[in-house]
Amino acid sequence: MTGGAEAVRLRVPAGADAERWVTRVGCRRVLFVVHNVTSATRLLDVLPLFDGDLRVQMFATCTGSSPFLAGVPELLARAGLPVLPWEQAKDTPFDLAVSASYGGELGAVKGKLVVLSHGVGYNKRLATPDTGHRTPDTGHRTPAACLWAGAGVGS
Repeated sequence: MTGGAEAVRLRVPAGADAERWVTRVGCRRVLFVVHNVTSATRLLDVLPLFDGDLRVQMFATCTGSSPFLAGVPELLARAGLPVLPWEQAKDTPFDLAVSASYGGELGAVKGKLVVLSHGVGYNKRLATPDTGHRTPDTGHRTPAACLWAGAGVGS
């Protein structure tokens, strides 16, 4: 699944001699790049956008870059896509690669890359909080200022 030395490369529909087995020419290749179950479930959310389009051949792969791989093979098997070993996916040209994580060697994918959010705020850039004219000092507080009527706070 992750493309190690024991991973068997697919011969069809993406192998070196796959063209001789093609029944529809001119198909666009779309690769879904999975990192873990969370990113896989997000990619499965967008998979139906391509369903029924006979101009698109979809593939899946797993980078193996996440320590949270439990359940990934089962999800990919249920999706019904050809699953390429990661090393083969890096060697195969695609028209589009879709990922829901920035993990792994995404730059090694041959094709245009789209990275989708896989949770609320995942791709959100956080602005630096504006403190206005306040300074980050303590306001010259002393331990004595934390006392009220001679008793400690919480007494």
